[in-house]
Amino acid sequence: MIEVRQEGGLVHLTIARADKKNALTRQMYADLANEVDRAAEDDTVHAIVITGEGGVFTAGNDLDDFRARAMDLNPKPSAGLAFIERLMVCDTPIIAGVEGLAIGIGTTMLMHCDVVIAGESALFRTPFVDLGLCPEAASTVMMPLQLGYRRATDLLIMGESITGQASLDSGIASQLVPDGAATEEALATGRKLGSKPRDALRASKRLLKAPWREQAMAALEREREAFGKRLQSPECQHALKRISRR
Repeated sequence: MIEVRQEGGLVHLTIARADKKNALTRQMYADLANEVDRAAEDDTVHAIVITGEGGVFTAGNDLDDFRARAMDLNPKPSAGLAFIERLMVCDTPIIAGVEGLAIGIGTTMLMHCDVVIAGESALFRTPFVDLGLCPEAASTVMMPLQLGYRRATDLLIMGESITGQASLDSGIASQLVPDGAATEEALATGRKLGSKPRDALRASKRLLKAPWREQAMAALEREREAFGKRLQSPECQHALKRISRR
């Protein structure tokens, strides 16, 4: 589930499925997308903070959902990418507080956040190729843009993990804090933004994003088509079956 708290000019969204390491289901994606839209339309909201419960940000997409989509001859549109699209068009500043695992979309969604506060042991990994899949969430544009092509290749193709100081040095994280402090620091950052003029914040973010928003949207559509095909490929289905037998 997604827990929603609002205080002053801040909306705090918590990914709350600790028994599954906060793996995201279709309904959770839909709830996140709706709450981001609602916050963006609220004249009293100056910032959105996204965190996970239980010392984990998110283990990524729920694998049962992947398996169902892989077997469906007429799959529904990706709820995860619909959520990413709402992040991409949101002019309200978005802050992520990341503890523990940030896997798959748990990393790629951060490319669309404005501030990322990470615990020292937070682990970022995008194992798409290992699952017979391909990058998503416009990461083929946003990750080379923010991290550089070589580092993006390490994550998106090699499937390497980044943690600690490397996450700060690479540009995934804006700030590194002691483990357990990321949520509170993200909320403190949100409160700081809450003291600033809302329209000026939104105009400034819109201008910063403008040079690559069209490129990112085009990438999202390319990836959407490729990801759907990869999901039903023998490589992906074999990988998902192998994981289910563990």
